[in-house]
This record gives sequence, structure tokens and C-alpha cells, in this order.
Amino acid sequence: MRFENFNKFLKYYGKGRYLRLCGFTGLSFIAGCLEFIGIALIYPFIMLIIQPDALSNTFKFIKIDNSLRSGLLIGLLVLLIFILKNAFIIFTQYMQSKFVANWKQTIVNKFMNYYIYAPYKDTMKTTQADKLYIIETLSSQVIDNFVLRVLNLLTNTVIIIMVVLLLLIKFLVPAIITIIFVCISLIIQNRYFKAKTTEIAATSAKRYHQYKTALLENINNIKELKILSAEKIFYNNFEKFAANLKQIQIKQGFYGAIPPYIVEILVVCALLVMACILSLQNAGDNPALIASFAIVVAALFRIAPALNRIQTSIIHINSSRNFVKKFNEVYEQCDFEHFEKFDCPINEKIDFHNKIQLKNINFSYNSSKQVIKNVSFEINKGDFIGIIGLSGAGKSTLADIITGLLPADSGEIIVDDTVLTNENFSKFRHIIGYVPQQINILNKSFKENVAWGCETINEEGVIKALKASRLYDIVSDNPEGIDAKAVSGTNGLSQGQKQRLAIARALYRDPEIIILDEATSALDVQVEHEITETLKQISSSKTIIAIAHRLSTLKACNKLVYMKDGEIIDIGSFEDLSAKYEDFNNLVKLSSIN
Repeated sequence: MRFENFNKFLKYYGKGRYLRLCGFTGLSFIAGCLEFIGIALIYPFIMLIIQPDALSNTFKFIKIDNSLRSGLLIGLLVLLIFILKNAFIIFTQYMQSKFVANWKQTIVNKFMNYYIYAPYKDTMKTTQADKLYIIETLSSQVIDNFVLRVLNLLTNTVIIIMVVLLLLIKFLVPAIITIIFVCISLIIQNRYFKAKTTEIAATSAKRYHQYKTALLENINNIKELKILSAEKIFYNNFEKFAANLKQIQIKQGFYGAIPPYIVEILVVCALLVMACILSLQNAGDNPALIASFAIVVAALFRIAPALNRIQTSIIHINSSRNFVKKFNEVYEQCDFEHFEKFDCPINEKIDFHNKIQLKNINFSYNSSKQVIKNVSFEINKGDFIGIIGLSGAGKSTLADIITGLLPADSGEIIVDDTVLTNENFSKFRHIIGYVPQQINILNKSFKENVAWGCETINEEGVIKALKASRLYDIVSDNPEGIDAKAVSGTNGLSQGQKQRLAIARALYRDPEIIILDEATSALDVQVEHEITETLKQISSSKTIIAIAHRLSTLKACNKLVYMKDGEIIDIGSFEDLSAKYEDFNNLVKLSSIN
């Protein structure tokens, strides 16, 4: 159970990477072997310099004719091995960093691919703040504090094993005593740190998420919080979560900084223990004592930094447990195992010559409430149809169903004789121009904003769309024209101008069907009248579906669909519905229509 989340992570996100992970084990083993050889050669190097004859009995196949030359050669060999070993470890670190960076990017791409291609209803379950948290924060926390640390742990563990093996071969008894001493000390230390890091890990993921949410809430709603005169409330809320996160970071930094000092104490203690034992074992043999002591010092001071890195890796791995668990839960929530990407070629469009039929459409976001109830009506080609009703009547949801963003629980949408399905809905969307109530202006030029999502930009088409949306006069006043940046806020576009830009974006593609979701609600009466006249002019060649409550838009429609509580009350002209329904009249009055 202890490694369950880590095993899940590798199962969910590590497909195709098992072989490379095994490869890093091999690289670590090579680094450990080089470490073993380099330290082992220190003993003959010291002995050759102090007492060259001492090695002649041990290595009879070596002809020692000049102790200084032989000592220098072995010393040079030791130096070369250490240079080679460090160069190899640097190369290994580079390969690890490259491997981890590629893995992180693959995971980020995986989620971005899901959010773009998954059914809209599924992506709605995750807020914008959560999407950013998963892509930016959670993926980094898991990869950097889990994957990279596991690789570091692997490399340094192999190095320590090889160095310890050398000590066991050369100095069996003192090495065993020292290893027992160090292991007991580390076990006691790890028990203490594990308790602390587990405590931190239990709240760190939550604190990160709270902080990120508060940050986005403030940045995205500066205008609204100022209007509410609630700056203090929002700032205090952000400051509280920032302070909570800071406390976690302080603890993480503190417990991450302690291990090197403890390891240093343990290494010095181990050195003293081994020195005492070696002194007793080599009493009277000063050259052997010095050479033995030199190799022990070299070994322990190679072990020390590796132990530090192991301790740091263990702390980060323990602190990342909740992040890994959360990341696995996100994978399961997204149901990646059954997610299939469907990408329709952009030039494929469905044929639309006569009419669109909605038959017995039902929809609900969850089982507790049905939002659209048995809706049926027809939209003829060339219709200028309005959908009207109080807030919550299901108007925008119905528009999302028509575009295929939300799949109906039951019922059919038929274009001419073609029943729309998940496989061909994208072809239908290629003949639709959609104008939302809220538009995001890109930090790009007007022409790039208008032609957003198109591979190439037709500047004449951009100008034509801007003129049709009554925005070209404003754009042409700028010396750079359509190449000028479209910005919003102070000294930029007003909300009404932003909506006109959205209309231009829809018209640029020359769609057969235009859907406006309260798209004229932020326009003044004069501009709305001008745009409505434009829509009336193009309605002979376009089919227009407008969700609206303003007089000029409603009266321009040749047919109105009156909705209430997810049901169609009636379909008719503006005058017919006004005469038949008092509720409709009240709705008109509430809309400031005279």
C-alpha cells in the first residue's frame, strides 16, 4: 500500500518509459563501478609513495623499478578515473534532466489535448483555476519532486552500494561496525523526518490549490472587486492563503536543509570509529595504516554527499505523496483509458440546404434536474430565429446542444436528411459562426483576433467582417489599422466593441449559420440597431439563431421560440406571442421594451 500511488503513477503516465528507467539503472551502475575503481586505486597509490616494496609481495606480477614513477602513474590513473566518473555523472544528470523535461511536457500535452478534444460537458466539470493548477503546478510538483528525485535516489544509492562494497572487501570488520552505526543513525533520523514530511505532505497540496485559486480569483476579477469596494476582503483572503503556503514552504525548506548537517556529523563519527579500529588492526605498520586511513577518508567523503542527496530525495518523495495521489485521481476522473480523440479535417463540412430539425431533445447536467425537456422545433434555411425566456429557461444550454458542445441525453438533431452524431457534429460546426456573450480578446492584432483559429489570414475578409460588425471605423483610426493590437480596458476596447469584434470573428469565416448568445446585450441602442440591420441584410443568405431579449433583435426575427423552465411554451412571431402570453409581455416590459 505504501507504494500504491507511485505504482499507479507509473502505470498511468509512464507508458513507454520503463525501458529508459531501467537504462538509468545501468548508467548508475557504471558510475558506481567507476567510483569503486577510483577509490580502490588510492590504496596502492599511497603505498607506492610511502613504501614501494610493500606491494611487491601482493602484486608479484608488477615489476616496480621506480616507485615514484609507478606512484605517479597510479595517481594519474586515479585522477583520470575520477574525471571520467564525474564527466559520466554529468552526462547522466543531463540525460535525466532531458528525460524528465520530456516526460513533463508529454504529460502537460496530454492534459491540454484532453481539455481541447474531450467532450465539452466533461471539461466543464473542471474549473479554469483547476485546469491551470493541474497543468502548471501539479504536474511540476509531481515530476520534479517525485520522478527526478527517484532517479537521483537511484543513482546515489548505487554509488553508495559500490563504495560500501569496497570497504567491506578491504576492511570487513571496521566497515560492518561503521555501517551498522550509520544505518541505525539514519533509521532514527528518517523516522523523525518521515513523520514531519508526512505531516507537511498532508496539507501542502491543499495549500497550493487554495493559493492558486485565490490568485486567479483576484487577477481575473479586479474590476468587479473594485466596484464592490471589496479590495480589502479579497486581498486579505489572498494574503491568508499566501501566508499558509509560506508556512508550508518554510517547513519544507527547513527540513530539507537539516539532513546535510546530520550526515556530516555521522560521517565524522564513522571516520573516527573506523580510524580507531584500523589503528588497532595495523599497529606497528604505519604505511598500511596511512594508506588504509586514506582510502577510508576518500570513501566516507564520497559517501557523504551521496547520503545528503539520498536524504533530500527521500524528503521530497515523501512530501510529494499527496500530489502524486491527486494526480492519479485526476487521471481517473478524466478517464484517459477510454478517451478517444476525434479530429475532423477542417475543410469537411456538412451539406445544409433545407432545414434543421430538433426532435424530442432532453438534457440534464446531472440526474437531479432536467434542464431541457422534450424540445422539438424546426429551423428552415434562411430563418432569423430568436430564442427568448427568463434567465434559467435553458436558452444558452439549447444553443450549446445545437452546436454539439453538449450531447443530448435523448432525441435527435437532423440537418436535411443527416442525423448528427459525435462523428459528424464537427462537420456541422464548420458551417456555424458562434458569438458568445463573453469574449476573450487576444493580446494580438485586430486581424489576428478576427481570423483567430484560421491557418491563413485574408486581410480583405478581415476588413469586410469589421465593416459588417460596425467596428472598422474605430480600427481605421489607428495608424497601424488592422495590424494594431486589440486591447481591452483603459484606452482599449469597450465591452460593446469587444462584442462587435466577436461578431466580426464569426462573420469572417462566412458561415451558413450564425448563433448569437446574448451577443448584443452590451451594445448601445444605436449600434445594436445597426448590427441588427446588418444581420437582417445577410439573413437572406444566412440562417441566424439569436438568444436575446432586446426589442430590435427580437423584432428582426421572423420566428421566436419562447422557453420557460427548459420547455418550449410556444413558437410564433413577436406580435403573436405578445398577444397570447401575459408572461411574454411582462418579459418584454422587463427588457425595457416599449
